[in-house]
Amino acid sequence: MRQLVFLFVLALPLSVGAQDLQNRNVIHTAVDLSRTLYLANWSVTNVKTQSPNNTNLFTGIGYRQVNWWLESMLWKQWNSRGGLWGIDNRFRAQLTKNLSVYAEPAVILTNPAFYEFIYAEYAVSKKLRVGGETENTHRLTKQSIAVGPRVGYVLGRRSKIDFQISMAYRFSPTGKDELRLYFNVTRRFSPRF
Repeated sequence: MRQLVFLFVLALPLSVGAQDLQNRNVIHTAVDLSRTLYLANWSVTNVKTQSPNNTNLFTGIGYRQVNWWLESMLWKQWNSRGGLWGIDNRFRAQLTKNLSVYAEPAVILTNPAFYEFIYAEYAVSKKLRVGGETENTHRLTKQSIAVGPRVGYVLGRRSKIDFQISMAYRFSPTGKDELRLYFNVTRRFSPRF
């Protein structure tokens, strides 16, 4: 509980300097097809104070091993400007007992661009994680780059659903700095094989 209080205390001074406060709600489900293959689904809603809000749905196939997984999905986004279509790939690996990395490269098809979201986290304790993240969109006419520190807290598991919150402050040389709060919900459905 002390770590959770630490997250909110840390957020107060950072939020004063943030130009674009954001909340990202993430729901991730996996439906096993075999011991290694599964249907991957994500719902990601971004609520922002100054940038356009958006909702994203992803669906595709995933492949998992003991310490890593890889997913390839079709991506549809809705926003006030209409939205976009893309191909999204996600990779997560547990590199050591305490260090993990997540990488999400994507190709935006409707407005040609390349998107990437990467973070690394180090488990300080069973529930508290610290690290850094970067989220970038590369277009021929415009670049969007953001990078900064990240802290996460595992809230726990209830009814086979994992809950976690995270916070990142991202500095952007190409736009507005961002303070982003994440709320992640993950559920794996595993028929017996």
